Amino acid sequence: SRDWSQVRPEWGLAGCAALIVAPRERTYGRDLGGRAFLHSYDWRQDRDFTILELIMTAPMVVASWINLQYYGSTVDNQRFGSGNKVLHNVVGTLGVLEGNGGDLRVGLPWQSVHDGENYVHEPLRLSVVIEAPLPAITDVIA
Repeated sequence: SRDWSQVRPEWGLAGCAALIVAPRERTYGRDLGGRAFLHSYDWRQDRDFTILELIMTAPMVVASWINLQYYGSTVDNQRFGSGNKVLHNVVGTLGVLEGNGGDLRVGLPWQSVHDGENYVHEPLRLSVVIEAPLPAITDVIA
């Protein structure tokens, strides 16, 4: 995304639809199509659930940010995306302008969510699956 000669970015995060927090053997050998963030976690080894709290307040939040960035930039690129990457002018570390004026844009460029013919990201709300006792999850949320 930093190489201005490459209009089409890597699409490694496009299509993200889920975060799975569970022992690795739950997903081992399954083809998730590159659509899930995986976080290996065994609640049986987390006696006071501090690791669960850390996962739910850091990686889960970041996964949500990534998903929401792709979601917004896909459903309404003019308002939540940043338009055409070819026309971008970087404004500090805040965002970009499309061309030599207009509004400051902070979302993903059109090329990050569309390949010229089809969308490369299906706009879905992130599904989070956590293998842990429900009271422990509820305590973190509370």
